[in-house]
Amino acid sequence: MLSAYAAIEHLPHVSLGEIAFITDGQHGYHTIDENSEIKHLTARSIQNGFIDTVNADRISEEMHLRNQRSACVEGDVLLSTAGTIGNSGIITKDVLPANMDQDVARIKIHNQQELNPWYLVAFLNSRYGRLQTMRESTGQVQQHLALEKVRQLRVPLLAQQNQIAEMGKRSFELFQQSEQLYTEAERLLAAELGLDRLDLSESLFNVRRVSDVLSASRMDAEYFKPKYERVLDVMRQSGKKIGDVAQLAKRRFEPMSGKPFNYIEISDLSGNGQAESQVTAGEEAPSRAQWIVRKNDVITSTVRPIRQLSAIVEPEQDGFVCSSGFAVLQPKFIEPEVLLLYLRLPVFCEIMDLYTTASMYPAISTDELLNLPIAMLKSEKIVEQLVEKVRASRQARQDAKRLLAEAKSEVERLIEG
Repeated sequence: MLSAYAAIEHLPHVSLGEIAFITDGQHGYHTIDENSEIKHLTARSIQNGFIDTVNADRISEEMHLRNQRSACVEGDVLLSTAGTIGNSGIITKDVLPANMDQDVARIKIHNQQELNPWYLVAFLNSRYGRLQTMRESTGQVQQHLALEKVRQLRVPLLAQQNQIAEMGKRSFELFQQSEQLYTEAERLLAAELGLDRLDLSESLFNVRRVSDVLSASRMDAEYFKPKYERVLDVMRQSGKKIGDVAQLAKRRFEPMSGKPFNYIEISDLSGNGQAESQVTAGEEAPSRAQWIVRKNDVITSTVRPIRQLSAIVEPEQDGFVCSSGFAVLQPKFIEPEVLLLYLRLPVFCEIMDLYTTASMYPAISTDELLNLPIAMLKSEKIVEQLVEKVRASRQARQDAKRLLAEAKSEVERLIEG
């Protein structure tokens, strides 16, 4: 680790505290407000050089205003200081408004002409940035990187930092392209099903017969909203259920001491239907690490399904392990890409949420999930278009990740001379 400092010492460099304002986020309890637009970012939100807000809670405007010190601004660099220490990402316009918690350091560069934030992200995620954050971390069970240590991190002022920054910006453009392609596919599916023409507005009241209440064994007004009935009427036209087109796969995983594995948990899912993973030691396997996944499986979170957390297992993820909080679906009579789109349709996720039980961790049972109706598309041409768009979205995301990796490698190459 000392070699990381030695490699940087012979180059023009600065300590982060010299050229940036560095602070952490709010400590302690935060008030959740599901109707707010203000994201509450944690260490888990920092992924692949960017900020993923899919799993982020929403906090009240009052709390946001009370904690302006940690209110994020476009161009800020965030660094995880607890949990998986050393992950770095940049705040882009689409993330805002946002605030953060105590496990994240906010780095606000005074002069971006001297140090480009996109370059800083590439450096911090490189081997030389990681070695420093690892060395400066303290703690036995729960590692932590203190703010004062963040301020002492050394950053080389490479002459090529703007070129490296451009690679980061191009990567972000590819991520945006990926999300746009997925959104286009989702809209095409909704239009083909006629969901875009349905009246999905909220009703002030709704009258139902007692027999309907008894038949459903439900008496909550949310369950009987007319908009959900209209959607379900569309879905029921095929006479098919999710269980008719996809099989629930239960390939049990048995961890072995000394044998690491790639683990996918719910917080590893991105906003456009893709999953990351963490290498986990066999002896440290969490009890929820239960299911082995195969390529083209579709995994969907049964916990808080309203969050649209589903993903297709990539070929390189074949044999990975996922949390028991997922239902692992093996498509039989439907394309994986089309099933993914169904499971992530916002209104369909609202319907899944109606079947959740418990309050702390509301979850839908796999039986209820498999019993939900699913509409079958009649046009092969539309199916092909949907598959093409989702695959193009996944490819753009893979290209973005590759470009980020190249930016990190270029930083390391230049430091090593």
